[in-house]
Amino acid sequence: AGLVQVHHKKQEPAPPATWEDDVYAGQSEGGNAAINMLEFILSETKEEEKLGHIDEFKAQRAYEQSMDSLKSEEAQLQDGIAKNRKELAEKEEEKLNKEKDLEKTKKELAALEAYLEKIRPGCDFIVANIAERDQHRATETQALETAVNMIKATPAYQDAMAEAHTESLGDCAKTCEKGEDHVDCKACLAKVTVPGYCAGHPSTPGC
Repeated sequence: AGLVQVHHKKQEPAPPATWEDDVYAGQSEGGNAAINMLEFILSETKEEEKLGHIDEFKAQRAYEQSMDSLKSEEAQLQDGIAKNRKELAEKEEEKLNKEKDLEKTKKELAALEAYLEKIRPGCDFIVANIAERDQHRATETQALETAVNMIKATPAYQDAMAEAHTESLGDCAKTCEKGEDHVDCKACLAKVTVPGYCAGHPSTPGC
């Protein structure tokens, strides 16, 4: 009975060829290479992403700086435009005022020319007869001078002038009868003493 049991015992199957050690070892090495490759790709991707962020940051910063510069330049241009507009308005106002002044001057000039034209006949007459008028004026002047000299030569005029001069001497008229050049007359007219007058005018007659 024992022999029968040994004879009929079931045999264990052999392992498949895919599980051989050398085949498994090859698959393990291939998987490690794939993982290393994936890890390399992941590392490169992260590095590229990092560099991309850095480049993006630099680009953003450059853009912001450029925008700030452009805004500053725009503000300066706006100020320049405002200033130019103001200057233009002032120049236009100045031009308008000058045009008004010019128009006023033209009107005044026209009025003056009209006035000159109006008085031209009289001016022409004066110019044409100026020599004759000067001759007549010289004759009239000479005649007047002759008349004045004749009046001055009359006794009545001389008496009147002498009386007027005596009145101008006032209280010193009696003192000045001996001569107005005498120190007594001069001292009296100056209202100082004779010694005092002589002290200042020692060459005066009578000192």
